[in-house]
Amino acid sequence: MKPVILLADDSPTIQRLVGQTFADGNFEMISVSNGDAAIRKFEEVQPDLVLADIYMPGKNGYEVCAHIRKHPALGETPVVLLLGAFDAFDEATATQAGASAHITKPFEPQALVSLVVSLLAAVSTPPP
Repeated sequence: MKPVILLADDSPTIQRLVGQTFADGNFEMISVSNGDAAIRKFEEVQPDLVLADIYMPGKNGYEVCAHIRKHPALGETPVVLLLGAFDAFDEATATQAGASAHITKPFEPQALVSLVVSLLAAVSTPPP
């Protein structure tokens, strides 16, 4: 079964770019445009990984991440925060929310794929 990626970003351009990045068929992409929809969709589809913009309508990426971390069954789901090149990134808030990683937009598609693959591998490989 293909890993499911939930993308929460209010930019249609980013949704299109990420969709094209993972269009090779190895992943299933689901996109929503705000944090509240991301939380609803997370419960519904139980994705393998979440990409969440730190600035979007409704709950922001930090809040989406914190919500996921509190989930009783799916709290270990990797969450990658997406931030714009000029966004103020709060490392302490990201750490407190439990973010797995972050990447700055615009990003190289291969860099995003590599990050996603490495996070999914870490989750599926039990610690020694």
